Amino acid sequence: MGTIYGETDAGKRVTLWDAERRNYKSDLGGATQEEFWHSPWLCIGSHMLSADDRSLQNLQVAVDNLYYLTGDGRFSAPVWVQMEGVDHPVEEQSNGTFLTPYAIPVVGGLKADVATGSTPRANYSICTDASRPWISPATEAMPELKLQFMTKRTRSGPSITLRVNAWARISPVASPISARDFLYDMHPLLALLSLATFARSGVEWMTAVNVDGEEVSLLCHFAHPGSPGSPAETNIIFDFSDVSLDSFLQAWERLGDGPQARYARNMAVGQVGHTPVTVEEHVGQVLAVAEGFHRWCLKGGKSVTLKDRLLNLHDRLPDGIRRQLNLEKEKQKWVDWAVWARNNVDHGGAEKHREVADFYHLKVIADSVWIVTYLAALQDIGVPTSSVEEALRNHPRLRVLAERCADLAKLPES
Repeated sequence: MGTIYGETDAGKRVTLWDAERRNYKSDLGGATQEEFWHSPWLCIGSHMLSADDRSLQNLQVAVDNLYYLTGDGRFSAPVWVQMEGVDHPVEEQSNGTFLTPYAIPVVGGLKADVATGSTPRANYSICTDASRPWISPATEAMPELKLQFMTKRTRSGPSITLRVNAWARISPVASPISARDFLYDMHPLLALLSLATFARSGVEWMTAVNVDGEEVSLLCHFAHPGSPGSPAETNIIFDFSDVSLDSFLQAWERLGDGPQARYARNMAVGQVGHTPVTVEEHVGQVLAVAEGFHRWCLKGGKSVTLKDRLLNLHDRLPDGIRRQLNLEKEKQKWVDWAVWARNNVDHGGAEKHREVADFYHLKVIADSVWIVTYLAALQDIGVPTSSVEEALRNHPRLRVLAERCADLAKLPES
């Protein structure tokens, strides 16, 4: 493993960190002709010794779906307008002509500090940017140039794309920092998007400026790759109007108060969007998350049984949310089966054996524990009850999990 310096075809400097040689081709004399290397890190724009080199500042990162948390309305509803050269608008002519001139009001340009917050390590600011016409003496003298610069011409005809995006600026307190520190400081943003959408959000891009003034781009492996061109996750559970960025970051720090709490908090966030391979994996993970999150993050106490932890997680939820889950009548059966399922999986068979008619029943148990734990986390970070109730009705994945709680009634009595 090591660092490799290189250049792109365009002459930009490139650094590979923690690189491993995988394969190579050589001639009969043994001279290497071609090598294949694998690296989890790639820095474009500079030669830097390692991912731990503390030389980065002015950090920026774009995360999928971040814009939808801002409430930053840039596009207004289309309005009908009078336009020179358009006769008989909104009137169908005998030859089929039907013209409807309209305009779309757009607020273009950069808007900084749409949302702000801080942790002891760094300050965070969310910015948005919207398409705008190019501004120059030439475009102001010849307005038609604005249209030309915004127009893409293809064989099928011209088109204009209006785009809005969002990204975060991260200003570490102890700047400059390393690339590895950069990833650590990004973690709260990725967690925010996971909790707010109940899905994993990837990173579109990461940029910084090093101490020599060079602009660099960072690429690395994430569990969930960025997909900026995919359909948006429009089922947002909460946004910055519900929980401010600063409030979330304060809750994030509180939930991770201590090494065990940080581990339990990260386990809970990592469970969002995770697809287990087996139902046993699902049972083991979500019961571990529920136990650890209650004990360490919510300060649930040391000498507390798993049964009581699950009951407390459920009882923390507001009445309206509990009614939607409808676990109240089956609560004792629910915790009894959940504890048994955890013991059965973790110990390779519980002392008191139970016949499970269908492995789907184990999935029902795991799903119900997971949604209760997730909703307890939302409750602790201050998401309004009305937003959670709306999500339980309309969010496609949360609605399914909530409905699945009703299947607990089909389980036999212990």
